[in-house]
Amino acid sequence: MREAVARLNAEMAAEDPAHVPLAVGVGVSTGVCVVGNIGSRWRYDYSVLGDAVNLASRLEGLTKEFGVGLLIGPETARRISDRYDVTEIARTAVRGRSEPAAVFTVVGERTEARA
Repeated sequence: MREAVARLNAEMAAEDPAHVPLAVGVGVSTGVCVVGNIGSRWRYDYSVLGDAVNLASRLEGLTKEFGVGLLIGPETARRISDRYDVTEIARTAVRGRSEPAAVFTVVGERTEARA
């Protein structure tokens, strides 16, 4: 997503030098969720529910505060740490949780995979 936004910004800047670059914040969390049409026969929506979904939404909202384009939750960080360098940015209170959540970002791809 970030690469696509960078390409779009480059294209837009080439067309219009006054183009204000788009910025996108991404929050990623790994966990169990429920996906599908949820509701009653009178009103339903295709939706996603679960703690991982709520955390991802909160992380996305924090990207601007922390000044990074991508924030990931602790389970995501654990699962990708063999391929990507991740760093903990903070532990922050997240609405709906009693304990502060660790907030990570991806620094870059590893040149060597961890064993």
